[in-house]
Amino acid sequence: MTKSIPPHPVTAVLSGNDLLVFDVLRAANGPASAYDILDRLKPERPRIAPTTIYRALEHLIRAGRVRRIESLNAYLAATEAGDRAVVFAICDDCGRVQERDAGTEVGRITKALARDGFRPTHPVVEVHGRCGDCEAGSNSVAGGKP
Repeated sequence: MTKSIPPHPVTAVLSGNDLLVFDVLRAANGPASAYDILDRLKPERPRIAPTTIYRALEHLIRAGRVRRIESLNAYLAATEAGDRAVVFAICDDCGRVQERDAGTEVGRITKALARDGFRPTHPVVEVHGRCGDCEAGSNSVAGGKP
């Protein structure tokens, strides 16, 4: 019987570069591409390379601290650490991204796929549309009509 080893605290498993990238993402007002992160780090680390950023992002994703938004080719600091199923609500007007727990819904999909012999490795659900603020703003401008 194999024993489960508890995860180390984030600061014990992440490198200095990982923590720099994580700090940039936590300070960002939304998703950031690898090159956005690179641009933000260049003033203090002029010799930092894109491969360093991508390597740090991979470590952060594996640690459950960062999520990749596939359709935007961008990254976002996770609202909760861990490898749980999430759905991203992406506003096409203002660019805001909201992360929501999608465990039950995604669980049903992955179970259905498993019955057919398919084993999902990382389900990603992204929904594009308009956030409540943008929708409310357009309704007030249009006299309350959508």
